Amino acid sequence: MKLFYQNKRIFILIVLLIFLATSILLVEKAIYQNKQFAPLEVSFLDIGQGDATLINFQKNYQILIDGGPSGKKVLQELAKVMPTFDNKIEIIISTHPDRDHFVGLIDVVKKYDIGQILINGQQSDDELWQEFQAEIARKNIQEEAVGEGSKLNIGSDFQMTFFNPDKIEKNRKAKNDSSVVARLDYSKNSFLFTGDAGFDAEADMIFDHENLDVDYLKVGHHGSRYSTSKFFLARVTPLWSIISVGENDYGHPTQETMDRLQKSGSEIFRTDQLGTITVKCPDKQKSCLPLH
Repeated sequence: MKLFYQNKRIFILIVLLIFLATSILLVEKAIYQNKQFAPLEVSFLDIGQGDATLINFQKNYQILIDGGPSGKKVLQELAKVMPTFDNKIEIIISTHPDRDHFVGLIDVVKKYDIGQILINGQQSDDELWQEFQAEIARKNIQEEAVGEGSKLNIGSDFQMTFFNPDKIEKNRKAKNDSSVVARLDYSKNSFLFTGDAGFDAEADMIFDHENLDVDYLKVGHHGSRYSTSKFFLARVTPLWSIISVGENDYGHPTQETMDRLQKSGSEIFRTDQLGTITVKCPDKQKSCLPLH
């Protein structure tokens, strides 16, 4: 009889735990369904000294540009801006094989279902880059090199155009200037993502007459003095500039770059001061909402 009552209590406890777990899931699902996502949200993630940007289109199509230097940190920030029950990232863009841009992608590839990975075509003998490539191969993810002239269209209102690299330099010193640079257009709204592109890449894009004039600029190389020239800014004319930066020994963002941005009239936002910065575009016929 004693054993019977013990088993009965265990059974009741299991039923209560199942009921509690089900209730929590239903509450989370209701919160998710009621959460208001704009048709386009671009989140510049606070991942420290590095780059990671999530583009969330129509709530169910995500493009992640770089993953920063830490898998733990990028996963924490992605959890805040990814739809709760969405475990797929359709496209990852790895702008170039520098650790502060790709290392976090290793854990992203392990955790999420990835549709495709776009790279600049360079390879590296860095052991962590090799681990990244091995994980891509293990999960049988399609990998493709993109550069000047490549395009990505998702419906009629969302287009990405790639301006850089126009060629892949084998010289490792050219890694930054071989960064993938992409322009995003969503109806009347426009963004420019520049990786670590420096003066040489900027001059090349100007010389090639690329359409650089945008609303939002992701400032190149965390505000390095060797990026974001006054000539480049004269072509880009950004209304808002976002610097992805954390505590560092390089002096990023440098005063020279800050001065150039201020003289251009662009409003400046920094992830080290504001945390993750999200731009919401509520309607394709209207301008995006201010950064917050």
